[in-house]
Amino acid sequence: MAENDAKILGSRKNYKYFLYIAIVLIATALSLFFALNGQFNEVVESLRTADWRFLILILGLVFLSYCVDGLIILIFCRLYTRKYKFHQGLAASLVGQFYSNVTPGSSGGQVMQCYTLKSQGVTVSNAASIFVMWFILFQSALVGLDIFAFFYEMDVILSAPHYHIPGSELYLPMVPLVIIGFLLNISIIFLLVVMSYSHRFHNFIIHYVIGFLGKIRLVKHPDRTRESLRIQVENFKIELRRLMSNIPVLILQLFLFLVMLLLRNSVPYFSGLSIGAYSFSFPQLVHSIFLAAFHQMVTGLIPLPGSAGVSEFFFNALFSTMIADSTLLASAQIIWRTATFHLMFLVSGLTAALYRSRPKEPIHYANRRTFVDIQLATYEERKKSSDTLFETRQLSRRALQKRIGEAFSKKDHVNTGEIHLPDDMAAMPTLDKPAEPSKQPTPLKTKPKKTKLPKVGKKKTATPAEDDSWEHWNI
Repeated sequence: MAENDAKILGSRKNYKYFLYIAIVLIATALSLFFALNGQFNEVVESLRTADWRFLILILGLVFLSYCVDGLIILIFCRLYTRKYKFHQGLAASLVGQFYSNVTPGSSGGQVMQCYTLKSQGVTVSNAASIFVMWFILFQSALVGLDIFAFFYEMDVILSAPHYHIPGSELYLPMVPLVIIGFLLNISIIFLLVVMSYSHRFHNFIIHYVIGFLGKIRLVKHPDRTRESLRIQVENFKIELRRLMSNIPVLILQLFLFLVMLLLRNSVPYFSGLSIGAYSFSFPQLVHSIFLAAFHQMVTGLIPLPGSAGVSEFFFNALFSTMIADSTLLASAQIIWRTATFHLMFLVSGLTAALYRSRPKEPIHYANRRTFVDIQLATYEERKKSSDTLFETRQLSRRALQKRIGEAFSKKDHVNTGEIHLPDDMAAMPTLDKPAEPSKQPTPLKTKPKKTKLPKVGKKKTATPAEDDSWEHWNI
């Protein structure tokens, strides 16, 4: 009876994801309808005459961005196992993209990536650790780019405060939406950092803020929300400590995240370039990249699956400052959305369905709550490994400092000719007449005892998938 109930519940949850896919398709159809309304022939002609070289470049940029994401996953996985390959990281990136596209707020991507890494031979605890670190660095790179874009393009945004909705007398205020999206992106990483290191602020958010939001019905399950937030804060502390114990990896991964964001944000510019909306200009390329950053800020406010419909609408609102002609704007939007979403939706869907190490878990597990449960189940194991790694690093630094100090001390004694005797020998009385060489004991030359450093980088004999040390693969 219990098994039947579980199957019925699982089938009902699966229907929810078919509904999400239907929403994506319907919203996409509606966005195309409004984009082509009254100018179908002109848009088709513009697309037909588009420069094929720029279209290939656009596809290359999109594919390269996923390759960079696959490389990021590869580097994280190589910290735990030597057997992980690049094509596995690329497949994990595509699987995550598909489930992010079919779940509200991209909530299902990371949990299905954890299950993918599990099928590829990485333990669940290590997979959870990898994607918490992935989130920390991605959000940090995103916030850094958003801050730079916000202050660099502030005058442009303030000069175009409203967007006229075609076919109506309505105007959409863009400035409040961009500011709210900007604050939302910053607040995510800011809250996690402050709550991790301020006990008072942590208690204030957990007890008072969530309690107030629960009373006004903005939060449906306050207790569950408190538990989820507490787990995420604790996991943030663990994985941030792990990242700080390997600075070369931290710097390399931040750089790769910035490259991935810049590649994806440059696609709208080359979409306009392919249809002859403007000629190439590097300052204009930078301007387009920052507009794409604003686009991400605004669309993040509306958690529809794949941001379907919303993404197209705000593209027109933001990039109308660059492309005044409505026909060219609609053509650029279709090229951009096809390359970054529709085509990748098909490719990632085929990967999620046909990849031999695809996640075997039911699709209804693809939600944020499941990822929180994975973090909770692996918390103790990951905390222990993180603490051990941090202590090992601290020990290595202290031993290195001690050895350097001994080396400098020995060098000073050789240069000055001074001999420092121990206190008990210095206090002995001196003899007026030296003793016979045969009778006087010759002082033994004592060398300072060398402190053995812990061996960093030594390969372990454990099974590669179960090796939880960062020491064997320092970048």
